Amino acid sequence: MTAPLNILLVNGNTTEALTRELALSARRFYRPDYTIVAAAPRVGPRYIASRAEATIAAHGILETVAGAVDAYAPGQFDACVLACFGEPGIGAVRELHSFPVVGMAEASVLSALQSGDRFAIVTVGERWPGMLGELLRQTGLERRSCAILALPGQALDLASKRDEALSQLRAAVVEAIERHHADVVIIGGAALAGFAAALQPEFKVPLIDSLQAALAQAEALARLSLPAARRLVVEPLRRTR
Repeated sequence: MTAPLNILLVNGNTTEALTRELALSARRFYRPDYTIVAAAPRVGPRYIASRAEATIAAHGILETVAGAVDAYAPGQFDACVLACFGEPGIGAVRELHSFPVVGMAEASVLSALQSGDRFAIVTVGERWPGMLGELLRQTGLERRSCAILALPGQALDLASKRDEALSQLRAAVVEAIERHHADVVIIGGAALAGFAAALQPEFKVPLIDSLQAALAQAEALARLSLPAARRLVVEPLRRTR
């Protein structure tokens, strides 16, 4: 058996109950001998739903990661999971630390590319289509996305009403498949962790849980033991004539 890993899980939101739920999900996902250190900013948005809130959260995330590294000694962590679909400050965290840093949106999109040709994203919050569209344009993957569907309201509130959340997510997944012809659907957002697994038996196409995608990729990168590239930004791909 391979050696156990030490994973830093950072909730970009300040809601303590969500941090506990994310940590529990990580402990269920990983082997029992893995060490999971869960942390969150002390100050910032309760749940990120806009560019302004993501900008505020980025500073708190940088401080949170630095504080965890100081508390547990440099070299302690094998990987960091930024458990926030907007991934605020991820480039800066990568610049400052040598361990792999994985974000949920990036990980779930990469998993979708390995699972099908056209993917759709289902999430909650009216500003997310624009924010996620920017991310896809930055990475040059916009053409592989067929839809970004955002349910109205606030993700934490919807997730607290499980039956209603499942109903709305189910309808959005059906729309992504039947109207937009997605052959992979990402259910994105920290508050929506676990809902993809609950809905998967109803659909033939893969439903990707953004948290699980990030957890899996963090483990894989930690096992590869690759040095961090430490790039600040992802430059758009240049078109060739």
